[in-house]
Amino acid sequence: MFRTLIALPYQIARLPLVVVDNSLSRRLPDDAPARVALDRAIGTADTVAGALLRDRGIAAQGADRLDRSDKLATAARLEEEAAVRREQARATAAAGRSEATRTRTAARKRAASGLAEADVVEARGKQQAKATATKTAATEKAAADKTAASRTATAERRKKAATSTAAAKKKAAQAAPKSELDQARETKQAAVEARADAERLSELAEAKKQERKDS
Repeated sequence: MFRTLIALPYQIARLPLVVVDNSLSRRLPDDAPARVALDRAIGTADTVAGALLRDRGIAAQGADRLDRSDKLATAARLEEEAAVRREQARATAAAGRSEATRTRTAARKRAASGLAEADVVEARGKQQAKATATKTAATEKAAADKTAASRTATAERRKKAATSTAAAKKKAAQAAPKSELDQARETKQAAVEARADAERLSELAEAKKQERKDS
């Protein structure tokens, strides 16, 4: 009874804090910083008052409030740390996604650059092959033209030689009968002249013979 009378002023003194605590409990969650701070204040006051008044009930009440506020503070700290870790994880994941995106973009650019370079090398190779083929074809054509020209010239020379030989043979063939005809004509002419000479000699002989007879 005496302790209750001693504790009554304290209960009256802490009543405004309890009213505020009840008001906050209807508006704020248990782990709200304001509620945790008020719980800690009331719990500390109860613990000190219980010790001073040697009232185990008030002291136990204060210890319960302090224990609850410690657990709520620990939970809030853990939740905050978890939130920080989640945020860090999200940031790390976002950074990883950004890095992966940059890596994919760089890979696509390298691939595109490689394809473009391959296209350039292929086009250059085709151009060089075409130039080589054109040069080879031109060289072969020039060699073929030269060979054909040489063969044509040889054929022309042979044709001219054959034509000259044939003309010479024809001319010789035509000249031989003409020469034989001239020779026959000359032989006939000589025979005619010889006969005429013989007749003249015979006439002269007959004339002299006649002269001798006449004399």
